[in-house]
Amino acid sequence: MTDKYDISIIGGGPGGYVAAIKASQLGMKVALFEEDRLGGVCLNWGCIPTKSLLHSAEFIEEAKDFGLKSDDLSLITLEKIVGKSRKASENLSKGVSSLMKKNKIDVYPIKAMPQIKKDVFQILTNDQPIESKKLILATGCKPRTIGDTKFSDLIWSSKEAMIPKFLPKNLSIVGSGAIGIEFASIYNALGSQVTVFESQDKILPQFDKDISTEAQKIFEKKGIKFELNANITSINENKDKVIISNNDQIIESEALIISIGVLPNLDKKIIENTKINLDKAGYIETNDNYETNIKNLFAIGDIIGGPWLAHKAMHDAINCIEYISLGKNIHKPKSHHIPGCIYSLPQVATIGYTEQQLNDLKIPYKKGNFPFLANGKSQTMSNTFGFVKTLFNSETGEFLGAHLIGPDVTEMISAFGIAISSESTEDEFINTVFAHPTLSESIHESVLSAFGKPLHF
Repeated sequence: MTDKYDISIIGGGPGGYVAAIKASQLGMKVALFEEDRLGGVCLNWGCIPTKSLLHSAEFIEEAKDFGLKSDDLSLITLEKIVGKSRKASENLSKGVSSLMKKNKIDVYPIKAMPQIKKDVFQILTNDQPIESKKLILATGCKPRTIGDTKFSDLIWSSKEAMIPKFLPKNLSIVGSGAIGIEFASIYNALGSQVTVFESQDKILPQFDKDISTEAQKIFEKKGIKFELNANITSINENKDKVIISNNDQIIESEALIISIGVLPNLDKKIIENTKINLDKAGYIETNDNYETNIKNLFAIGDIIGGPWLAHKAMHDAINCIEYISLGKNIHKPKSHHIPGCIYSLPQVATIGYTEQQLNDLKIPYKKGNFPFLANGKSQTMSNTFGFVKTLFNSETGEFLGAHLIGPDVTEMISAFGIAISSESTEDEFINTVFAHPTLSESIHESVLSAFGKPLHF
């Protein structure tokens, strides 16, 4: 006997499980396939556990600022810090399981290999075949490595770096994107001597230049070292160290994290079975409605390319299901409307155009900047690093972008998200009453600065 569904979804990460919930809410019978834990990489090995580790790191830094002697770092229990992060992931994964039951979604804990049989998609399970009229691929990505280097007890991907068996006295990190910088913050706070290798001439190369410059300055004050214009030619390991060749220099570390991006996590059998089209980088090609070249076969999230963000995958999921069910897709955001966040110490958050992009596009703009040093709330927190930078069209007043580095800026960026999606001008910001004392007052002050009306700096 064959079980029949309206839609099957392969991948139980942020894109997949949100798509399943939305489809069920719109009256579809849904099958969700996830071979590992529900929640995917983000919940189990990415966004959630790293934020727990970073919270512990932030607590350690704050404790030192408020009187804990640095010698007390010897009292840090790595096992407890890691255990706390794993518990957070386990609790949320159980929560996703509960949501599946609540929404009457059938979950199959198997590696799904779909085949096309006439006008339906068929997936074989241990008991019986599953058939559905439509199929969504949401299988995400996996860490990229360097050449044929294998991850091991000393050479770590982000996964191994989350569950270390020891705390390295010195740690090398290749890549200064979001993942590399977050782990640099974590291990620096835990007492490791951290060196970050970046192939370009600045860290956080995808971010606004002022953010990159300020971030490097702050991180270096904390003791993190940077090797820019790096050229890693070889990586070797022996029993207790990793040997790295960079620009004819030899560097030895007790551990190495490789964080140079991701690769699409797509089984070759799925490609062969469906004849789906891929781009040159191996990502699934889709149109604006998430449709592939195969009728009724859709793809969402990281598997269709960047930005590789959980919140983007969730948004993809809702848009895709609404298109399938209602025949419309009205919420697809422009790429520069999607916020980017780094939960390092200090945090980084950005949305909209960078200053460089505005210059390239020849868009006239005004720039505002307000330092957290002049913010009352940040002073009480003893966390005054960074600033809020805002960009507006100098002819129309349209809000064009914001770039923040400092305390809790990943919470503040949503205000700018609302502004950019609603096509706000400076008037909405200037005429809004911001509560005092709050970090978000820095938003108000930065906008005032852009229009020559600063009050507190």
